[in-house]
Amino acid sequence: MQIRSVYMSAWRRKAIEAAPDIRDEIERAWSPMAAWIELRLFFETCVKTDDMEKSRRIIDYARYCLSAPDQEVNTAVIVGFIEHLAEEERVRARLPELITAQEARDWREILTYHSDGRIVDALIEACRSHRSSSGHPRSIRDIKKAGQ
Repeated sequence: MQIRSVYMSAWRRKAIEAAPDIRDEIERAWSPMAAWIELRLFFETCVKTDDMEKSRRIIDYARYCLSAPDQEVNTAVIVGFIEHLAEEERVRARLPELITAQEARDWREILTYHSDGRIVDALIEACRSHRSSSGHPRSIRDIKKAGQ
């Protein structure tokens, strides 16, 4: 039988709110970084299965962590999550639905840690195009083309 602590850190509580499906994994995470590794894997699964509501909650939680006053939480979201966002084509193609062009620009240096700069630049443009148009098929095609 697991005894739950009365005290729960804000980052952990918010993570559980963002991804209640993986509550047990988050509760067992020994650090924000460990939690973000679990959240990234869950995020990728959600995007690939078209569960964009759960994907949005995780992105919103990432935004919260970036603005948190705790440096460990900031570093965890950057290293455990954001720098991996543009790695995989299926995930990258859906990012314009989830992040703004300004966020993609702000995160460019982080995103290029695991992805080519041309791919990230195409993602930035796709995010810009997605927000300024009613559809995004051209944007997704541009992202895929840059990755080839």
